[in-house]
Parts: sequence; C-alpha cells; structure tokens
Amino acid sequence: MTRDEIVAAIGKNADAIKGKGVSKLALLGSRAGEDYGANSEIDILIEIEPDISFSLLNLIDVEHIIEDATGLQAQATVRRSMSPGFVPHSADDIVEIF
Repeated sequence: MTRDEIVAAIGKNADAIKGKGVSKLALLGSRAGEDYGANSEIDILIEIEPDISFSLLNLIDVEHIIEDATGLQAQATVRRSMSPGFVPHSADDIVEIF
C-alpha cells in the first residue's frame, strides 16, 4: 500500500478516529517516505483533545481503526509521550493527515 493510499484510507476514517479523542494525526517513519518493506507497519503520531480522557484502550481503538482501513499493522504514539529528543530525520519523515 502506497503512502497516498494509506493517507486516503485513514482520511476516510477520520471521523471515527476523532471520535476517540484524536485532534491531529500524522504518518511518520518508513511509510511516510518511500523506504518501506512489504511488511512495514504504519507509524502514527497523534495529538489528543485537551479535555478528553484518553486511555490505552482509546489508543488501541485508533490502531484497530487504521489496521482495518489499511490491512497493515499500526503503531500509534501520543505526541506528548514522545521523547523530547525525537526529531524526524527530514520533512519527508512526517505526513500530516488531519
């Protein structure tokens, strides 16, 4: 599945994902670029609505929505829980979806 196909599939499910409390979602890692393998997972970076109670179950629900939409394994990370030292290698390493 290409990056554009992943972005389109996730975009079609944006309302369901936002319904879990996600305010912003970006694709990052190998699937955001062109250096992925056939078994590469989808790495997702999300931001949460500030007044929403967001749990591990919500995070898993978001991953399942993406997996069902794309047929690929998804790994979601909440931006506020990322290491402060993490910086994508280039602008091509992150694709804002919403």
